[in-house]
Amino acid sequence: MASVLGVPKAAVKIVKGEPRYFDVTADSGKKISRGFCSTCGTPLFTLLAAMPDLMGIKAGSLDDPNAFKPGMSLYTSSAPSWAPFGENLPKFPKMPG
Repeated sequence: MASVLGVPKAAVKIVKGEPRYFDVTADSGKKISRGFCSTCGTPLFTLLAAMPDLMGIKAGSLDDPNAFKPGMSLYTSSAPSWAPFGENLPKFPKMPG
């Protein structure tokens, strides 16, 4: 489970260090790159080949994670039974598309 904030990739400036990326294949068959801190391994970013102008920033990596406000829940079909979902959020069993 990950809480991710989608922002325009051009608006992101990494000011220190260089993340390491691990690539996997999405349901669409396109690449997903997950970025981690190369020093401590903290999950930081998600890059989607299907949406090249967008960057996902892991909400837990924000200076103030409480500033993140979820807008939807994705992949609800594979969520464990105990997973919390916001009552008023739109829910999608897979990536809409």
